[in-house]
Amino acid sequence: MSVLVYRDSDTLSQAVATLLAGCIIEKPTSALGLDCSAQLSATYRKIAGMTSDGLLDWTSVRTFNLYEHVRGDADVSDESRMRAMLYDRVNLQPGNIFAPNAEARDWSLLCNEYENTILDIGGLDTVLCVVGKDGRIACNAPGAELAPVTHVERTETGRVVTVGLSTIMNARRVIVVLSGHDLIQTAPLIIGGPIVPAMPASYLQLHSNAIFMLDEDAAEKI
Repeated sequence: MSVLVYRDSDTLSQAVATLLAGCIIEKPTSALGLDCSAQLSATYRKIAGMTSDGLLDWTSVRTFNLYEHVRGDADVSDESRMRAMLYDRVNLQPGNIFAPNAEARDWSLLCNEYENTILDIGGLDTVLCVVGKDGRIACNAPGAELAPVTHVERTETGRVVTVGLSTIMNARRVIVVLSGHDLIQTAPLIIGGPIVPAMPASYLQLHSNAIFMLDEDAAEKI
């Protein structure tokens, strides 16, 4: 794993965008697992700008949302937010955009189908995820046990279909973003603390190609 620290959130956003752009250039058929967090809106805006400038081509890229709120538990779907932040701003092919179906009736079937879709393409090439204050990644919340594959989590914002920890760990590269003062206490535990279910992102220490990217606010106690 590697740890990179940037002076502020804007510089961090630019660095994350540049790294993700490099992943696409390196492999134009990349399968990307993307976090739907609004914290990445600046990063996605910068990537969209690179695309409009002719630096990136998304024609053969496949994107997988890392999670989706169950319809009725959220006013706006995570897929629609991703479309506004990124998908509608780049030349992604509609058939290459994947997200859990927020209106599914059989959640067990939906989770299995989404997980199998990822497995059928050979797994994710790159995952971009934000770490929460409590150490969660995607929507894998702290607990006594962590679900390895796509499953339904009950969160403070309602029910969420989220990829599991193993799905993220099996990606060839994981870009982990920690930004802001809220992460001062969390960041040292994620990067160098014990690997425990109470801090889900700590498992990324075991990933051979995890890139932890922080601003100075989050990295203050590292």
